[in-house]
Amino acid sequence: MGIFNRTLLILILWSLGQAGAQTPPHLRTPFIEDWGQVKPETLERQAKAFAGTFFIEGPGDRKEIALTFDDGPSDDTPALLDLLKKENVKVTFFWQGQNVLQYPEIVRRALAEGHVLANHSFSHPNLSKMEDGGMWWDYQMERTQQAFQKVAGFQPAMMRPPYGFLNDKQIKSLRDKGMTAILWSVDSADWFHIWQNSQDEMASSKIEAVIKQYIHPEAIVLMHDSGGRGRKPTIMATKALIPYLRQQGYGFTTVDRLLNIPVRQAISGE
Repeated sequence: MGIFNRTLLILILWSLGQAGAQTPPHLRTPFIEDWGQVKPETLERQAKAFAGTFFIEGPGDRKEIALTFDDGPSDDTPALLDLLKKENVKVTFFWQGQNVLQYPEIVRRALAEGHVLANHSFSHPNLSKMEDGGMWWDYQMERTQQAFQKVAGFQPAMMRPPYGFLNDKQIKSLRDKGMTAILWSVDSADWFHIWQNSQDEMASSKIEAVIKQYIHPEAIVLMHDSGGRGRKPTIMATKALIPYLRQQGYGFTTVDRLLNIPVRQAISGE
């Protein structure tokens, strides 16, 4: 093949790759002001600056999505696991270390049923305000790593910061430790809709509507399986969403598979 033909082939392949590429990663759902969560522009800047360590969505346009649930495990989690088992859907749980220790049997059940488990701090503080003396790592991240080691026999390689807050120095530290930060591109705001609506059916319909409106290929969807007055509306919404999203041609995957990243942190000496 001549130089001209080789160059033409490379250009064609490059163009095909670009056609399937997404725009720069961004948060699709509206931001709820004055509720103490990280702003979209911060998420998007950090995803761009720390590609390969800080993620808010998948890199392409496959019709696969990753459902994720934060803050558990809790008394609500078994009902969610029952639903996911019935529907044969695997999800990613970002759990607090204190709850991992409180509900070890739920942790082991989720793991046995094929779900992916990750670190969501020990007690849910704003980590970006805990920089001094490495407190954010020692008292929040490492304690949760050890909780998973004790209960599940491994230490996660993925984490999600409470409220989405990490400063750049902390992201660099995660990178150095071989860990990734997983944020989201679709925020169901289930906590907000449950707080706003005392009736479970109304809260569930609000959660469902947000995800239906803003879902996209390779989305990472944020929900919760603990907190507030309970997560029954979230589970109700999930039950309705799974068949709906399948009808729209979406498949379900876990974050590690969506992004092709490790689930478990490599421990020295292993």
